[in-house]
Amino acid sequence: MDPDLVAAVAAVAGGDKINVSRFCAEHKISRTVFYKYVNRFRQEGAAGFIRRSSAPHRRPTTTAARVREAVVRARKQLAEEGRD
Repeated sequence: MDPDLVAAVAAVAGGDKINVSRFCAEHKISRTVFYKYVNRFRQEGAAGFIRRSSAPHRRPTTTAARVREAVVRARKQLAEEGRD
């Protein structure tokens, strides 16, 4: 993590005034990302800077376990019959 970003986020979270637009332009980050870290820092402290997984919490298009098991059974049966 960029030490300048950490310092700026901590300063803003602590109530200091900085020119966030200029800081973000100089460090090539969006204001949205900057304020995301400010909010995380306020809620979690230093742990708010740890990168998080971007994987979805659930996968609605994943094939259900019962369907996968049925396919495996069918493939096994076909293999035993010599048709796979």
